Amino acid sequence: MKRFSEAHELMTRYYRHYLRFLHEIGKITPVIPHDTISEYMRSRNSIKELRKNPNYPYTTALELTELLAQHGLNCGLSGSLLGGYQTKESDIDLICTESQVNSYEVLKVLRREGVVESLSHSEALEEVLKVGELIARNHHVRTLQEKLTQGKFKGIKYTLRILDCGEERGLTGPYDVNREEHVLIKLINTTHKTPAVYRVSVLRPRIPYEKAYLISYRARLTELPQGTLIAGKGLTHSRIDERLIIVDFDNPDSTIDFITY
Repeated sequence: MKRFSEAHELMTRYYRHYLRFLHEIGKITPVIPHDTISEYMRSRNSIKELRKNPNYPYTTALELTELLAQHGLNCGLSGSLLGGYQTKESDIDLICTESQVNSYEVLKVLRREGVVESLSHSEALEEVLKVGELIARNHHVRTLQEKLTQGKFKGIKYTLRILDCGEERGLTGPYDVNREEHVLIKLINTTHKTPAVYRVSVLRPRIPYEKAYLISYRARLTELPQGTLIAGKGLTHSRIDERLIIVDFDNPDSTIDFITY
């Protein structure tokens, strides 16, 4: 499964008994009991296995992780290479944390020096046709070509998720109100990290607030430029006493009508 909507459909059809409402995120989500998990796959431990596996694209993935390590990024495998179901066409998916470096500046340097490349229009379009959802095709292709966390290394496409949960601290639930509604928001800042936490202005609906954020765990909603306007149907979570609003497009029923910047 390549799409979030497909995974959610599978869960609701066959594993509905795992679905729970979590107050921390203000919505229903799968919660898997520990005793039903047969195997834990640990991203960073996988690097040891890479050194034992000379097969392409494992060797290229190892080169990329070691290159990023030299620049202060601690990375491990994710996706098909971690799960062992890769094909010759598989991309390199990495989960990374930064240590006393600015990871975005590192990625800028690597792109500027030609060590990694951006996706061509045809490559970005191919990717969107395979996994695209939520965002209109033309907007998705454009954002993919401009991303530093997605691109090519030695001819293989890669996706990096730079993990940082610190910005989300203090913004999780429980919330007083969880509501599905159409919104128009403007991004006040930008981010390349996961979860993506943007400060936003809520232009519609007209509701009183002091602080508002867009929070997303989806790669397609990272690296959106400051000033971006997003209109769509999502969830809004609010804490009334704090006049805090969280906008959430990660729900399976969410739609984005347009993104402009």
